[in-house]
Amino acid sequence: MIFSGSELLFFILGFLSCLIMIGFIRLNKENRLNWKTGSIVGLGAFLLMFCIAWSVSSVLEGEPRAASMGMVVFGMPALILMTLGLRLALKKN
Repeated sequence: MIFSGSELLFFILGFLSCLIMIGFIRLNKENRLNWKTGSIVGLGAFLLMFCIAWSVSSVLEGEPRAASMGMVVFGMPALILMTLGLRLALKKN
């Protein structure tokens, strides 16, 4: 076996963080975000990454209830914040 579960998790998180940063830079170039909108989108992206890390590590440790609660507690606010931030960014145009 080449990759264990945690090694694969960190690889996916690194790849996803690069994609999020590229998307954030592109969004900032096209829409010139102010600090409020940028911080809302950034906090949502951070919570999304934390939600994925929490849930996968909880499943790897054998705690599926903690993984599902992590999805609810961290995933739902992440989606709400990212949606709100993107709507505010696109509303300015």
